[in-house]
Amino acid sequence: MEVFEVNTQEYNKYIIKPYHKYGLGDFANLNAEKVEEVYYLLFSDGKIRLGLTGGIKGDSFFSPFSAPFGGFNHLKEDIKINQIDNACFALIEWAKTKGLKSIKITLPPSIYNESFISKQINALFRSNFIINNIELNYSYNTCNFDNNYASNIWYNASKNLNIGLKNNLHIKKCFSIEQKKIAYEVIRQNRVAKSFPLRMSWDQIEETTKLIDADFFLCHDQFENAIASTIAFHVSKNIIQIIYWGDIPDYSNLKTMNYMSYEIFNYYKNQNISIIDIGPSTENSIPNYGLCEFKESIGCDISTKLSFEIIL
Repeated sequence: MEVFEVNTQEYNKYIIKPYHKYGLGDFANLNAEKVEEVYYLLFSDGKIRLGLTGGIKGDSFFSPFSAPFGGFNHLKEDIKINQIDNACFALIEWAKTKGLKSIKITLPPSIYNESFISKQINALFRSNFIINNIELNYSYNTCNFDNNYASNIWYNASKNLNIGLKNNLHIKKCFSIEQKKIAYEVIRQNRVAKSFPLRMSWDQIEETTKLIDADFFLCHDQFENAIASTIAFHVSKNIIQIIYWGDIPDYSNLKTMNYMSYEIFNYYKNQNISIIDIGPSTENSIPNYGLCEFKESIGCDISTKLSFEIIL
């Protein structure tokens, strides 16, 4: 298996429809200033089989370098395990020629393509990569959403949803830039109040939505105050990923998050979206117990998101 360093345009000729949008060559190019150098790699055994984007920071190669997950992208679904094995070996040898000291790869949760991701996990493990982190990733399968939703979730979540429904809250999809900026501002206030990091600026969100379709929602109270919001990216076929959601803490007594999650699940069910990826509730494998319990209480399933590293 040979590794070819190509530019964005050449990469795009082969990796036309990656199984997640963070695998787009243009996405790596958009975030190129966050690393010292970006590489667009193609792996060939006579035919191009796989692609990989990544960036150099110091003496390490990262995939992703500015996304929730990265790893290899296949050209065809029938990619064979031995081809992924050979690509792992070729990647290691390529990194050595660059004088790099480590390779770090974070794969998507299995919900994005269980077969291909499982093959990558197996191949990386047997190539002597070690697992650095096991994040707990939460998602909701919309096939579970029906008229009995409130009866099928945890008791406290059901009680809080009823409170939200009785408080005359309502949710609207945002269409104008002004509305979308308000949705982002609600998230910013939420993160400041909870001392959580806000890793994307409004300008970065806006630039990303030129590559990845996005939905913005605002939740209002009965006085039309914007009290909660959701920002979601269409990152894969039939999968929506919630990038940010949250409320203004002063309104949490209205049970805005239980209400908003209910409305979001209902909306995407009607849009024929199969899975809503709500993201991890761990940081470096350490759980945020409150977030874990909230996501489980509203009916989410759990999968793992694995980060690998090899020291060269």
